[in-house]
Formats: sequence, structure tokens, C-alpha cells
Amino acid sequence: MHRTNSKIQQGFTLIEIMVSIAVFTMLGVGVVMLISNAIGTSNKVGVLSANADRARKISFQMMNELRNAVTSSTGTYALGSVADQAITFYSNVDSDAAIERIRYYISDGKLYRGLLKPTGSPLAYVGANETLQVVQDNVANGATPLFYYFDDSYDGTGSALTSPVTITQVKLVRLNLLITNVAGVDNTNFFTVTASGSIRSLKDNLAE
Repeated sequence: MHRTNSKIQQGFTLIEIMVSIAVFTMLGVGVVMLISNAIGTSNKVGVLSANADRARKISFQMMNELRNAVTSSTGTYALGSVADQAITFYSNVDSDAAIERIRYYISDGKLYRGLLKPTGSPLAYVGANETLQVVQDNVANGATPLFYYFDDSYDGTGSALTSPVTITQVKLVRLNLLITNVAGVDNTNFFTVTASGSIRSLKDNLAE
């Protein structure tokens, strides 16, 4: 009697191949998402660090300019205007003969610095010549005041002057800059940078 040996074919079936592809696809997607999230978090932390460093630098710069505010080149008072979200003053920022007009204000979540040099004869501050620069992104102040103003009775405690503020009463300015924490949950939280400075040319009994 003759025995017939059946050949058993080795290999994957179509279903096994499809399952394998599905598994590897899911693994690949998971790895990609993991890497993407890691890169995204790293980028957010980097932006947060840059924002914090930038906020500290601009706060120092602003307070230094304010401390050195003086009468303008046209004889205008050292402070031009004061408000919750904006301030205008005069200060010699480049050590030349002219006194520049400096303006800081918030618009659309950004802090701007306007610089205006006097021109002409006699000298005049022409608004069209103002140079604007974004000095801080991701500003989270909203309706929260950026600036608080104090008179010569302020000794480190007490309330700020109430709005509308009389310019000639202002002797010290406090900055309260809120920056969105881009590394936080849903970008809903923020950190605060504060600084203050008395205007040397106007101060009376305020200590440095």
C-alpha cells in the first residue's frame, strides 16, 4: 500500500498578517505620539523659560528708565500720562543731548515699548516718528492693572493711588506683569513679575 505524505505549508495566513500590521501600526502611532508629546512639552518649557527671562529683563529696563525720568527736551513734566495699562514718560535712554519719550502699553496680549526722539527746531515730539517694539509676548494681565502708582507718603505699605491718578502726585511706580504659563494645563495659569522704582527727579521722602 502506498502512503501519500501531505505537504504542510508553512507561513502566515491573511488574518495573521492583518493582525500583525494592526499591532505594529498601533505601536508605531504610540511611539510617535510619545515623542511628539515629549517634544511639545520640551518646547513649552523652553518658551516658558524664555518668557520668564525676557520678563525679568524688560522689568529691570523699564524701572531703570522710570527712575531716571526727567523733564523733556521741550520742558514737559517727567511723566506724560499714567493709566492702569499704560504709562508715558521722558528719560534719556541713550545718553545723548536729547530726552526720549518712552511709552509702555498692553495690546492684544503683548507689551509694547514706544520710543520717540524729539526732532526739529525748536524741538518737538512728533507722534508719527515713534518706533514701536513688542518687548513681551504672552501677557496675561487682562483687566488686571499693569501699573500701580504711589505718592510721597508711601513707605512700603498702604494702597496705591486711585484712578484717575493725578500725575504730579506720582512718586513711585510699581509694575505687575502677568505672563501666561505656556507649560501649564490648557494655558490657564500664569506667573507674576513685579518691580518698583521711585522717580529720582520727583521723589521726596522715598528711600531707594
